Amino acid sequence: MSKSLHAFAWLMTLALGAAAQAEETSTLENGPDGVTYKVTRRVVQRSIPTTEFQTREQKVYRPQTTTNYQTYQQTYLTPVTEYQWVPRLEGRWNPFVQPYWTHQLAPVTRWEARPSTVQIPVARTDWVEETRTTQVPVTTYRTVPEEYTSRVAVSASPTAAATSIASRPIGSQQLQSDPPREASPWAERAGGDSYRR
Repeated sequence: MSKSLHAFAWLMTLALGAAAQAEETSTLENGPDGVTYKVTRRVVQRSIPTTEFQTREQKVYRPQTTTNYQTYQQTYLTPVTEYQWVPRLEGRWNPFVQPYWTHQLAPVTRWEARPSTVQIPVARTDWVEETRTTQVPVTTYRTVPEEYTSRVAVSASPTAAATSIASRPIGSQQLQSDPPREASPWAERAGGDSYRR
């Protein structure tokens, strides 16, 4: 396609778009007062937005934390106390008594190694997929024609013009070039008359 054809097609597209956007018509109408008016009506296409909420489903991921307990074996030392009969020599340092042996209960403590089981909590976070329903605003546009009217008077009312001319008294107007209708106070001074107001 040549440049001229391309430019012509572009201009035609603009012209058709302008015609679709605005249409203008003019008519002559006689008003009730007898005045002729040029009435111009222009229809303009205006876009009006309309917003409505639509239900949409979307997938989201949320964190889910779980706690598990792991078992561990460990060994610890614990004291163990037992009572045993302990022999004891009495009167060893007394020269007046024959030494003798006695047995008494005495606590004896020892340390023993014992195994034990320990539960240790371990936290784990997993991302779980879920579907949620939300309300999403969606805006659409619809075209509405609007009419604008203008009235311009192109001729006066004949009755009003005749009334204006008939109501004007003949000779009531004095032009600037007309001579004064009253005598000037200086007009008769030349004849010897005194000044008259």
